[in-house]
Amino acid sequence: MIQRTDASDFAVELIFPPQGHFTQPTLALPCLAAYLEANGFGNVHITDASIEAYDRFLSAEYLEFAAERAARRLDLQRFEGLDELPFEELENYRAAVESSVSGAAVAAGIEDAKAVIRGERCFDADAYVPAVRTLYHGLRLVSAAWHPTQLTPHNFTMAYANDRSDEILAAVRDEDQNPFIEHFRTQLLPQLIERAPRVVGLSVIYGSQLIPALTLGRLIKEALPDCHVTAGGGFLAYIGAKLMAVPAMADCLDSIIFHEGEGPLLALCETLRAGGDLGLVGSLTWFDTSGDAPASVKNAALHPVKLDEAPVPNFDDLPLDKYFSPEVVIPYDINRGCYYGECAFCTLPTVIGPGYRTRSAGSIVDHVLALKEKHGTRNFNFITDCMPPGMIKDLPAELVQRQANIRWWADARVEPRAYDAEGAALLYESGCRKLLFGFETATPRLLKMMQKGQSLKSTIQVARNCAEAGISVTFYAMVGFPSETREEAQSTLDFIIEHSDIVREVSLQTFHIDEVAKTYKHPEQFGMRVISDPAADLQLYHDYESDTGMTQAEAAEAFDAMMSGFKQHLPIFSGDNIFYFMQKSHYFLHLARDTSPAEFVERCRARTAERTGRGAQDDLAPSGDLQLLRLPFSYAAVLERLAHPLARAIRPDFLTGRFVEGAVDAARAELTSVPAKAALLAYAGSGSSEFCELSTDAEPLLGALRSKGSLKALLDAHAQASPAARARVTEFAAELHRLGLLMPTSDAAALQPV
Repeated sequence: MIQRTDASDFAVELIFPPQGHFTQPTLALPCLAAYLEANGFGNVHITDASIEAYDRFLSAEYLEFAAERAARRLDLQRFEGLDELPFEELENYRAAVESSVSGAAVAAGIEDAKAVIRGERCFDADAYVPAVRTLYHGLRLVSAAWHPTQLTPHNFTMAYANDRSDEILAAVRDEDQNPFIEHFRTQLLPQLIERAPRVVGLSVIYGSQLIPALTLGRLIKEALPDCHVTAGGGFLAYIGAKLMAVPAMADCLDSIIFHEGEGPLLALCETLRAGGDLGLVGSLTWFDTSGDAPASVKNAALHPVKLDEAPVPNFDDLPLDKYFSPEVVIPYDINRGCYYGECAFCTLPTVIGPGYRTRSAGSIVDHVLALKEKHGTRNFNFITDCMPPGMIKDLPAELVQRQANIRWWADARVEPRAYDAEGAALLYESGCRKLLFGFETATPRLLKMMQKGQSLKSTIQVARNCAEAGISVTFYAMVGFPSETREEAQSTLDFIIEHSDIVREVSLQTFHIDEVAKTYKHPEQFGMRVISDPAADLQLYHDYESDTGMTQAEAAEAFDAMMSGFKQHLPIFSGDNIFYFMQKSHYFLHLARDTSPAEFVERCRARTAERTGRGAQDDLAPSGDLQLLRLPFSYAAVLERLAHPLARAIRPDFLTGRFVEGAVDAARAELTSVPAKAALLAYAGSGSSEFCELSTDAEPLLGALRSKGSLKALLDAHAQASPAARARVTEFAAELHRLGLLMPTSDAAALQPV
């Protein structure tokens, strides 16, 4: 047994690599840091490298660099003179024209956009929506600079699959397409060299973090050869064993900790400090480099810590003011694992373990109150796969009894007895403002196959009880489960629309089969065959063929149809209101200020009506930062082809990060090239505009509007024109107003010079 001694001289660096969502801090590393500190390691530092990267990439200086780099790498002139744009060039063309027309405006507006999102103006929709759009367009500009790489608030992908070790090892060295090599080398690595940690721990929760994490691990091992680089987290619980079976991964990592990290990380640090045997560290798989080639060694599992004995998570090192949110939302795990653990498609009970454990209501509230006082926030995201029935009552009662005065949201499972009217009212009184339930489908047959253990009647009753108590309800839904038909997918859409008075949001995903779920282990029970790729040595997600129901391609089409229905019938999904849904804590913050779900929905409905109802005002003029770009090919036609499910399948999948085998050939065969057609691409950042294609004859009209200063002045100058001509100009101006390209001159942004 290694004796614990003061470890203040033993530096430990815990890093959350890109890419995670930028609205709230990570939880895993504050838990690990607090546990190490409670056990004698006083020199522990946390870096959220994801938010640091977003903050730098979304800066005026970097976006100016990105625009220049994109212009060099995506030369628009090479598209001139072509008779047609082949399928292989569609993404290149889109990135080239978007970055060219928007670069200057996005760079000029990015700092104010960040200030809006981080301040009180975030609660003003007229400021919020343009600001979020600017952030998104900023990331599209960054992506163009490193094309075909794509970085969004939700994902990071390259032209490399993350289920093939050879491609990952190439991606971590690709200086042309990997933006994090330059970023880590110039920003983070110098700080690490100065701190000289003995251990670096990388938290890899999402597949989108894998390439950035291994990129960073490689750079650290090159710069600090005496530093032990370990990694852990949810995604590595799935593929870590396969990763460690690749000897070349020793260039990026020394070890991986599986499942919960508190105990194993402490043991690893103690062992390394004492010069002990890594083979004795529980739940660790490590590279033994004593031989000719690195050899993977798997240690026995270590028992997890008792949650009630774990210390309060330590967020001190995290830059809480840098997250893209007006108020900090603190994540806190009230339990680990899933008490139900029966859903046929779910993998979390297997990889987030071992086992299911919970904290007592008293210890949860102790920690929550400590975090509330320390960080000056009452906003919490309770991290849980689902609260057990007892906690649904015990925790709210404890929060109320101790007058916690917090606001919180969480995932939930349908438990009719717990979420009755009285229980829902208590939840609201305790500060609960949003719950996300695993609804999945409106087809009872499929619910039974999924082993959900819930009925439509009980689900909608639970949702209604919560809604009537003032809690916003979100449904997780799925399309494409084996044997599901198009008609059944439509019934799910119809059911949710029918109950849109109580269901405010829907998180929809297509079905994926992975190696941990029951659907993979027993495919015959679900009437399907798993299709594996022998070349994908890190494969987690698999294709499949189902005996009945939709194919995977048809499920992708059904997904699009369902999303179109949600956008039409759910006000939070309509128009640009969907930005509130896409930023996972922003809608919640409105609820946290005691705006009711019904009030917020009505605001969204009113915003959509106002935008679509805009007409031709006398004082309309082009937005001050309006940019126009002449195009040799239709931008709209390119987007239409890229939006096709076959074209989307070419990119690494949003959830899985893998490439669909044969997708390029299938898309090329069905999606034809785009014929040459002169057009105009318009962009106005301050006008809350998306990229808008116009006919070429719009250019002189916009020039005349800008010259005259307003629509009225232009019409007055052509008073002798025919009524029909004046009507066409007026209607065109109204359409441009709806698109955000023309604005009332009373808006100061419309008067700013380009």
